[in-house]
Amino acid sequence: MILIVDDDNAVRMSIALALRKAGYDSRTVSNEKDALEAVRCQEIQLAVLDMNLTLSTTGQQGIEMLQKFRILRPDMPVILITAWGTIPSAVEAMNLGAFDYMTKPWSNNDLIAKIKKALKPKTPETPDTLDQIERQAILDAMHRHDNNITETAKELGITRQALYRRLEKYK
Repeated sequence: MILIVDDDNAVRMSIALALRKAGYDSRTVSNEKDALEAVRCQEIQLAVLDMNLTLSTTGQQGIEMLQKFRILRPDMPVILITAWGTIPSAVEAMNLGAFDYMTKPWSNNDLIAKIKKALKPKTPETPDTLDQIERQAILDAMHRHDNNITETAKELGITRQALYRRLEKYK
């Protein structure tokens, strides 16, 4: 279930319709009290949260609600949406744990894509990068050869100088 929090009924209904068309169930609320009550419910998987629920255009309401959501449900993705988007507010929102940030008017296709990405099951372990794999191979070879640079370089099929550069690179 996706929670839609916006003071504008037309926005709530528009997003709810797009979600229904994409196969998602949603719940809509227009104020902070109802939003916090809904987030406490474990059936909410994600929230689409307007940053301004009154005539104010600072975005502080959304930021404060995001912080409360993070306390109540740290694992729940939150997508912030606003008609008054600024780079500083986007940066602040992302630093506080928002999954994403969108400006109004929004694209339904973009919103659905962001929701799909946010709800995608997390893999327990991210795959290693090539650098991580190379670093581990060097450490393993160094261990097998009791830190002997010449023997480690031979095993790895590189020169001693190349091994020294990689040791420096990987600290």
